[in-house]
Amino acid sequence: MRLTSAWALAPGEPGGPVPDEAAWRPLEAPMPVAAALAAAGTWSLDGPARDFDRECWWYRCRFDRPAGAASDWTLGLDGLATIASVWLNGEPLLESRSMFRSHALAVGERLRAQGNELLIRFDPLADALAQRKPRPRWRSPMLAQQQLRFWRTTLLGRTPGWSPPAVVVGPWREVWLRPAGDARPASVELQPRLVDGRGELTVRCRFDAGVAVEELQLALEHRGRTHEVSLQAAVVDGSPQWHGTLCVDEVEPWWPHTHGQPARHRAQLRGRAAGGDWSMDLGAVGFRRVEADTGDTGLGLKVNGEPVFARGVCWVPLDTLKLHAEPAQYREVLTRLRDAGVNLVRVGGTMAYEADVFFELCDELGLMVWQELMFANMDYPADDAGFAAEVDAELASQLPAWAARACVVVVCGNSEVEQQAAMWGASREYWQPPLFHERIAAAVAEQLPGVVYWPSSAHGGAFPFQPHAGSTSYYGVGAYRRPLADARASGLRFATECLAFAQVPPDSTLARLRALNGDVAVRTHSPLWKARAPRDLGAGWDFDDVRDHYVKHLFGEDPMALRMSDPARHLVLGRAAAAEAVTAAFSQWRSAGSACRGAMVWFLRDLWAGAGWGYLDDQCQPKAVFHALARVCQPLHLGLTDDGLNGFTLHAVNEQDQARDGTLSVALYREGEWPVAQGERALQLPARSSQGWAITDWLDGFTDLSWAYRFGPPPADVVVARWQGPQGVVERVHFIDVEGLPLQRRDIGLSAEAGPVVEGVIEVTVRSRAAARFVHFEVDGWQPDDEGFHLAPGGERRLRFTPVVGAPRRPWRATVSAINALVPVTVRQAG
Repeated sequence: MRLTSAWALAPGEPGGPVPDEAAWRPLEAPMPVAAALAAAGTWSLDGPARDFDRECWWYRCRFDRPAGAASDWTLGLDGLATIASVWLNGEPLLESRSMFRSHALAVGERLRAQGNELLIRFDPLADALAQRKPRPRWRSPMLAQQQLRFWRTTLLGRTPGWSPPAVVVGPWREVWLRPAGDARPASVELQPRLVDGRGELTVRCRFDAGVAVEELQLALEHRGRTHEVSLQAAVVDGSPQWHGTLCVDEVEPWWPHTHGQPARHRAQLRGRAAGGDWSMDLGAVGFRRVEADTGDTGLGLKVNGEPVFARGVCWVPLDTLKLHAEPAQYREVLTRLRDAGVNLVRVGGTMAYEADVFFELCDELGLMVWQELMFANMDYPADDAGFAAEVDAELASQLPAWAARACVVVVCGNSEVEQQAAMWGASREYWQPPLFHERIAAAVAEQLPGVVYWPSSAHGGAFPFQPHAGSTSYYGVGAYRRPLADARASGLRFATECLAFAQVPPDSTLARLRALNGDVAVRTHSPLWKARAPRDLGAGWDFDDVRDHYVKHLFGEDPMALRMSDPARHLVLGRAAAAEAVTAAFSQWRSAGSACRGAMVWFLRDLWAGAGWGYLDDQCQPKAVFHALARVCQPLHLGLTDDGLNGFTLHAVNEQDQARDGTLSVALYREGEWPVAQGERALQLPARSSQGWAITDWLDGFTDLSWAYRFGPPPADVVVARWQGPQGVVERVHFIDVEGLPLQRRDIGLSAEAGPVVEGVIEVTVRSRAAARFVHFEVDGWQPDDEGFHLAPGGERRLRFTPVVGAPRRPWRATVSAINALVPVTVRQAG
């Protein structure tokens, strides 16, 4: 049973006595200190910063033992952050020094029938960090405190350049109680594999000492038939263990959703003991085979023998203060990612291990997971015996939980350790520490033989931060302010993170900032705004500056002047610039012949309200850049690339497992309205294929579409590609930007009409006579299901608007605009 009630919290002194009764405040459930204080309304991320690493806190839980005949019980503590001492009924139980390991403690006769008291004291990590220890061989510029390398704790809240000052202190995972001697197993480890089309499910069960099991079977449901196998018994370290493997021929495999169905099959244990028969549901398992393709010096993933272009997001905990969320919120966000065409989620080493519900939903939805161990950037003291023991315990806690998950395709040793060592001057011999290349690699190979092990998120080549080999953190387009063409010119193979900007949040988020701090909070020059703009410590720029660079580069408008004269347009163009960068980069990476095999954007959601790196805001509402990512990540994809003197190339990608028949057309327009040329072909897109065609080959005569030869003015400024088949229409509208020519604003005939409110939804139809660029809305209290899209000349889009969660209900009033339109237009009410 979970211990979720009768908890209390109190401040204390390091090493001091239990606080007086008057100091305790009740808690709804065990949770970290910052989350508890925020829930009580006594502290907020929007208030003054507070360093919880310098404070001591006590937790107390009072409970009665569940009724039952068991003489022994196990107390489970699944996550204590970070320096914790535990007592039960006044007797010391545990000293814990890692938030990333779980503890199962036999409490025996210490547990009373009634009136039990569990006490946990969390001492200040700052005191431990102040102790003198050996210096690292290189520094991590993202961290103010380098000695964090000795402690197994999350870096969230401890990276002042990009995470809010709210470190996690306290119980962050479940606390539970289980009777020992139960006839059912104390632990079950599943390992499904796909071998030559055959599904193999291996199971290992451990029972408490003294439990007598007469017979045990593993059963699996597949296509309406039950497959069974009897397990074999053994005694290991005094405890009975059972193991066996069930095989199913021609099993229906698990696929990432972009390439097939994430098929899963129910598994069950059936046991016979002296007390009678019992069964235990093991959930649904998927069978798949995953391989790393490194043949071209890069990294690529193959699933069930098929190359998969892996694209997605770097995950961020859905609750900054708790590090976990309710199942419904996980489902909402992961379903949004699935619908956006994302097929890979990276849980990075700067974050925290995720809850079981996260992996269950990724299995169900067909989302692959790149899972890192929680190591990042630092020179870890693997030769320290105490540290090494904590690492071994952490691996024993975490690795078995991933073995049954079809979604877990890569386990990575760390985030950017190799890159940091190489970039900041460490000798080459230190770039690949044995901790990740030997110790952890061996543990993963033994316990997770069905996954790819990759030693570091940036790994391979002469230098791990160079994009043309292995994997890397790619910031050519982004922090390093390279032109958009660098996405392909760099020869990028696999980006474990990329395309980070200070992403301007939706208007609803800006409204919340205004409510908290006044209008100054949404002025991009103000200290309040800048405090939440992500940055690298020590750099003379931040990611606001990076975004503004692309505003000027793409649209020819001076962001400094806009901030002063038209701050609203400054924000809109900032949203548009990030969307354009994402669209251009992924169009190049997914093009026919591209060397790139995967890219994950940095990162999922803002950690607090502001212009953070998140593609979703702090409440998981999509920003305009998320909609751009969704448009360019779909399994059926059209892309356009500017190939200089060779003109534009049209690319079509069909990742699905069936060929698609239809018509592909391309049309060129001048001033976004006047037809210049067009071409059309009936063709087939083979299953899991990528094709490319020079647009000039589709036209009757030569058109200098990319304005490479420059004889006269640019012949066209808009290209519209359209695929039409039985499954529907896919359209790509591309505006051709010419360096040195500013964005032209004109009357484009933009209009919109809103229908009545039906079941809390308003449907809006948008039309435009000429091509409309980055269509967006101003509407108080409502949000569209898409925004920042382009409309073709004479085009039309239907959108659904729903109320913003938590915002006050307001009458419907809206305007629609585009960044190439002269003025916003009022959305008319139908009838």
